[in-house]
Amino acid sequence: MFALSERARKRGLILAMGCFGGLVNLDETVLGVSLFTIRHDLGLSLTTTHWIVNSYLLAFTCFAAIGGKALDLFGLRPALVVTCSVFAISCVVAGFSNDAAMLISMRTIQGLCAAILFPMALTATTLTFNEEERGRAIGTLVGMVTVFLALGPLVGGVLTQFLSWRWVFWINVPIVLASGLIAFLLWREPDREVKQPKIDLIGLVLLVVGLTSFIFGLVEGPDLGWSSPTVFGTILCGVIGLAAFAVFELRHREPLIDVRLFRLMPFHTGALIYILTQMSKMIVVIYVPRFLQMELSYSALWAGMGTLFAVFPFPFLSARAGSFADKHGPRIPVVVSMAVLAIANLAIAGAVILKSIWILVPALLLWGIALPYAMVPAGLVSTSSVPSQKQGEVSGLVITARLLGSTLGMVMSGLLVAIGAGFESVFVVPAILVAFCSAYGMVALKKKGPID
Repeated sequence: MFALSERARKRGLILAMGCFGGLVNLDETVLGVSLFTIRHDLGLSLTTTHWIVNSYLLAFTCFAAIGGKALDLFGLRPALVVTCSVFAISCVVAGFSNDAAMLISMRTIQGLCAAILFPMALTATTLTFNEEERGRAIGTLVGMVTVFLALGPLVGGVLTQFLSWRWVFWINVPIVLASGLIAFLLWREPDREVKQPKIDLIGLVLLVVGLTSFIFGLVEGPDLGWSSPTVFGTILCGVIGLAAFAVFELRHREPLIDVRLFRLMPFHTGALIYILTQMSKMIVVIYVPRFLQMELSYSALWAGMGTLFAVFPFPFLSARAGSFADKHGPRIPVVVSMAVLAIANLAIAGAVILKSIWILVPALLLWGIALPYAMVPAGLVSTSSVPSQKQGEVSGLVITARLLGSTLGMVMSGLLVAIGAGFESVFVVPAILVAFCSAYGMVALKKKGPID
């Protein structure tokens, strides 16, 4: 169909897959700068504003475990056509939304699509490149994803300041459609035997009901009252649902999430690092712009540029962090970087209390430098602590842990602000949790080299 060399075809495909992964990460950082304006324009409460983020994260978290199986279930091209089309339509409608119900509904749909697009990008890359090329291809993919991540605050600030917050959603449309078309045309089905994957529907239902109920109760508690039957009932339902999920998964032969892996100390340490670093990241990209706009009266553009100091080091340092962990093992970078992250979070809290941009900027920069040296070695910890036949499952668990961290970060920070603890508390609490994790890492990761 096209007079393209095999090398050019693979480059085009990795470009498309990088855009898919990048869009998912862009949605994590681009929206934080716009939330203040969205809340003002639509007349939303603080709790309702949080659901714009939480709805996306909840859908993504609950369905990420099965999203990676879409390629084996339906094939890449059918999955691409449906997912890209639905994602694009939901972004268009979200941009035209004039009430919270429509916007939150569209964000939920985007989260469901992201649960397919993100793992599909990694799977398609793995299947397209042979073993000699795969490492470089995945590195390119990760590089593109982190560039999108780093540009999010600036893009969000520019769009909100000079166009409208609605363009934060509309900008996704041409990217996802163009990437989907490129991937559709350049994809070649690999010569492999595909085993039809089984979906643990009972586990999925228990996870969705448990996690959604628990999060709903915590988010709505400050508004409805902790003694409200609705709040108490949903929290109780969530706890029962999550407990039932864990028990069911332990007994299931092909579980949605193999919770038995968490018995391994290195594995659950890596998962804990992912949860806490992602929690801290979500809080920074949401609450730093809000602080700059609400407390220091910065415009959306300048709030985005200020937040950029926190995320722009990641693309430049992620490869170096991986190389350092390969050479020296994950223990040193994990323990040190988590300790530095705790200090940086406390410094950000100090900047909030003193309302000082001169303290905030170096604190964000220190935070941004430490983050990749915690997150990248955490991946090495997780993958190196389980048998080779479990590697695919570990990838899904790592994605789920990251998303769970984002969700819990939003819930915890929203709860702290709602009870009147102040902006500074949303940085102090993660600092304490991260510091404890650093200390735990010293015990859990005893080996100096990579875990066998």
